Amino acid sequence: MTALKIVENTEQVEEKAVAIVDEAQAITVNDSNSYLAAGNLWKTIGDMIKEVKDTFDPICEAAHKAHKAATEKRAKYLTPLTDAQRAVKRRMEAYDAEQERLRRLEQARLAEIARKEEEARRKAELERLEAERKAEEERILAEAIAAEESGDSTTAEALTNQAEMVSESIQQEKAAIASEPVYVPPVVLPKTTPKMQGGPVYKTAWKFTVENASLIPREYLIPDTVKIGALGRTLKEAARVPGIKFYPERV
Repeated sequence: MTALKIVENTEQVEEKAVAIVDEAQAITVNDSNSYLAAGNLWKTIGDMIKEVKDTFDPICEAAHKAHKAATEKRAKYLTPLTDAQRAVKRRMEAYDAEQERLRRLEQARLAEIARKEEEARRKAELERLEAERKAEEERILAEAIAAEESGDSTTAEALTNQAEMVSESIQQEKAAIASEPVYVPPVVLPKTTPKMQGGPVYKTAWKFTVENASLIPREYLIPDTVKIGALGRTLKEAARVPGIKFYPERV
């Protein structure tokens, strides 16, 4: 084949390009003659590549200029609008964040009030049980003393034992109450920022910063492929890096 002549008709260029691609896919190289034929085809493909570029580059350049002009015209109005939209969203987001902060503070304040009220209720309950224990103990002991004075030592001893049992029972009840953790139902206040149909959506993006690279686990590290590749190209077969195999590849 000889060098191809530039064809203005893009359909003809397309037909020729497809035909050459088909020829390239069908060619085999298994002897000197086929090797030379493949070399000629390789040069023909290069000529075809140039013809495709010469044919389509002006079209692409014209389309690129038109696209550039259109995008510049669009950006003239679109950029200020998108900047304005972002600015409005930032102000709304700042307000929403402040309202959320105040809501959480109020939740914490109400939760603390509820906790203190529960502690006060528990303290009052313990005081009531202690007063009940003392009153019951005093009553039973008074009966025991009266029985002892009347000469009924058996009843007096039984009443004394009863007073001890009642006191111990109430003490156990107090200990059980005191050992329980103070629990109050969580306070959840509704958001105060009004909801808007079609309004902006706020998302939380979790990011990171490296504070100490030496502490990062191995599974979160990646090889520096640029540095490794540069080493291989410089040192060639002399390149040595543990865990890395350098090898030549013809291109």
